[in-house]
Formats: sequence, structure tokens, C-alpha cells
Amino acid sequence: MSGFVGANPHKTHITYPFSAEKMARIKALFYSGDWQVHALPGYGPARRANPFETFEAIPAKARYQFMLDNAEYFVRTFIRGPVCRGQIATDVIRDNYWTLFQDPEHDLYITDASYRGQTTPLLAMPGQNDDVGSVLSLWRAYRDKRNEYEALRRDSYADLPPPSWSSLWTGNDNALLSVFRHFDSASVNKGLIGEVPQTMWLFDYPLLERTYYQLAVNFDVFGNVSHQAQTRLYFDLIRNGAEQNFLRLMPADSRDGFLDDWYQNSGKVKLWLDYEAIDNDKPSGLKLDEKDPKRDFANQLLARYGDLNASPDPINRCIGAYCSRPAIDPALRDAEQALSRLTSRPAAGLKVIEQLPEATMLRIETRSGKREVYSLLRNRAHSNVAFMLGEAYRYQPGLDTLTIYPGVLSSYPNFIFNMAAEDVPEFVEDMEHAKDAKRFERIVDRWGVRRTHPQFWLYFHDLSQYIRETTPMEEGVLDMNRYENL
Repeated sequence: MSGFVGANPHKTHITYPFSAEKMARIKALFYSGDWQVHALPGYGPARRANPFETFEAIPAKARYQFMLDNAEYFVRTFIRGPVCRGQIATDVIRDNYWTLFQDPEHDLYITDASYRGQTTPLLAMPGQNDDVGSVLSLWRAYRDKRNEYEALRRDSYADLPPPSWSSLWTGNDNALLSVFRHFDSASVNKGLIGEVPQTMWLFDYPLLERTYYQLAVNFDVFGNVSHQAQTRLYFDLIRNGAEQNFLRLMPADSRDGFLDDWYQNSGKVKLWLDYEAIDNDKPSGLKLDEKDPKRDFANQLLARYGDLNASPDPINRCIGAYCSRPAIDPALRDAEQALSRLTSRPAAGLKVIEQLPEATMLRIETRSGKREVYSLLRNRAHSNVAFMLGEAYRYQPGLDTLTIYPGVLSSYPNFIFNMAAEDVPEFVEDMEHAKDAKRFERIVDRWGVRRTHPQFWLYFHDLSQYIRETTPMEEGVLDMNRYENL
């Protein structure tokens, strides 16, 4: 895709690349094999509910690889699309997590025709029948089908060799994605951004296709409460399925412990009521540190596939003496080094986090007139994210953390701080000592850009200008309706 679309809202400006190379790739995927369509699919509710049956004539490997080639686009259609709008819609996901994909050669749905035939009838999705009085019965029916599928998947994969690094797809830079939730909206970007998250998702083909169809293709923005509720409830199962897929990579004796951490308190009821039991017996093929296997997995993932990462992230994952990007402007090196002191620290020890909104922009100017923009994201911790309502009761504010990363990582900036590069160490020190609202207000008075600031529009529009300069295909109009005055 080429050209500039400046009038599009940033949230819905989700770009898909078109080129001669892309067309050649699509032709190679779909026209290289000898496959036949014996009957055209219908358009009724049953066909809409199960794309695996509707398009079963098209080779599964081609369908999956088509999505993998531009995985960020497909994930973005539901993470940043209209389905992820509003608190009830987004509280099904954690505030930050990484997303990985299963390699097609290790996906049973693609490699085993018998398994594909058994599972396809179980992969139908709810939302086509919007009878309000039938919400619960429809939900239970689709939940039971999904759990039957998960049990079949678990037992079938248990008969295969344990998953290894080759089980992960690493075809291009869409292979590693990071998702951030900003209370009532969400965003996704290439690369592994931020500290090692509490959860990770692993998509295989059936899960990625279902997620796309349930949350993008079949989602009706104007659907009634039944359609919206069924969509939201099934998204809960999608998250759980992605977590279960990831757990197979962890040591068998650690999996129950991870689940207990992800589903604390009321979440244990959901584990018992709605989710299929995990495989906590068959080993992983990965050699991981038994004391902290998830962190060791993340470190090995970065070491093995770092060339696929969008860019290194020493601000949030500082492992040496230098916590700034290697190719950064020297004038910003000390600034990034200082900013790293605010990341990966729980709010219990960094009280200022309690004063911050979801997505704050840091605009840092050098003496030469250049500027860099960083997103300062508040990651809210939860005991679990398994229910539609009552999120406030599941907050764990003392465990909230900050992620700081170059770029504009939200369509809805909540606030802007503007400062000179040489002021950043002092800004960080003040943030570290801001124990209450009064101390934080002094920081806002000095560096904050409130709505009443005489240069408010200059700084706010400069965020879009920054996107145009750094990632022009992503530029769109940022929404200021959630901008706070602090």
C-alpha cells in the first residue's frame, strides 16, 4: 500500500500491503496445488459460523500461511478494531502480553487429514443467532463444543513428539507481536516489547482463524446485546485456548502453577466451570530453567529470533550497564538510561504509577532541535481476566508496572509530558519520589501539557507528525477524547 491517508482515524487505519511481490506470493499459495471446489458454499448462519467447513476445499496450509505472512494485520483487525472498544470488550485480555504462532509443519490441523476431519465440526462459533432469550443456552452449547475440541487437541498432541523451538513459526517479522490494553482500547505492534509479561499467547491455525472470524469477519458493530455477549464470552475461550497452547512449551510440572497465577481468586471458579483441563503430564521439548522457565523461555526466544524483533528494547529489559538503544542519538542516550529506572518496577515501590493514566506520551527535545516521542504505558495487574463484569474487584494496583518504548503505541493519548533531553534525569528522579498526588502535580505543572497549555495543539498534532516521519503507513488522526487534564 502506498500513499498517505491523513484523514483516517488512527484506530481504524489498519493497513494491508499490496505489491507485485504480494500478488506473486498469493498466487503461489493458492494456485500451486491441484485442489478442486465441488460445490459453492452457502450464506446461511451455519456457513457463517464455521469457516473451516465453508472453505474446506481450500488447502488449510495455504489459508494459514496467508494469515501468517501478515499476522500483525490480522491480529490488529480485532485487537485495534471495533470489537475491542469499551471496558467490557477489552477486559478479557491482560494489559500486556506477547503473541507467537505455531509453525504450519507442526500444526496437526494442517498435517493430519483425519484429525482435521474430527475437529472441523467442533470449531463453529456463536453469534449468528441473536435471540436474547437464548444467550445462555447458546453459550453453553458452543462452550461444550470448544471444550470437546480442546480435549481432542490435548490428547492428539500428546501422541506427538514434545514441542520444540521448531514448533514456532519464524517466517518473517510478523512472528513476534506485543499487545497492550489501554483500559477501553488496545493496540498491537511487531516485536517483543516491554518486560517479560505474565502471560503469552500461542496461536495455531484453528485458533487464529476462529479469532479473526469471531471478532472481525462476523462481528456486527450494530448487533444486539445477545450478539455482543456471545462474542465477548467466546473471546474469553479464545484467550484460554491461546494460553493452553503456550503452556505446552513450559515444563509439565510448572503448568498448574502458571494457571493458578493467571486465574487467582474468582478465576479458579471459571477454571472449574468453563475451561477444559490442561495437559500437565506430557513434557516439553525445550530445555528451560526450572526456577523461572517463562523468563528463560523469553530470553532464549530473544536470543534465537532477535533478528525478527522490531527493535531491541533495553529500556524495559536492561541486562547490562547500558539501557539505551545502540544506535540512538547521543543526546538521548542519558535520557533513555534514566527512563529505564521507571520500568519493570511494581507500583508498590513506584507510587507515581497510581497517578498515571493508561497511555502517556513523553516528548523529548534535544538541543539540536530534534525530538523523540516515547509511550509510557501503565500495565494494570489483575487477579484474573475471566469475567465480563466486576473488573474493579480484580485489580491488583500494587503490581501495576510501566512500559516505556519509542513511538506512539496508542490511538488515544491520555496525556503528554514535554521536556528537554537534559531534564529527563530530573524528571525520572521526581517521578521516583512522587509518593502522592500533590508531588505528582508539581511534575505536571513543570513538564505537563494540559488542555489549557498555550501550545497544546502544537504538541498534540506533533504526535501524528512523528508517526508520519517514522512509520508513514501507520499515520492517522489520533483521538483526543480520552485526553486528561491531570
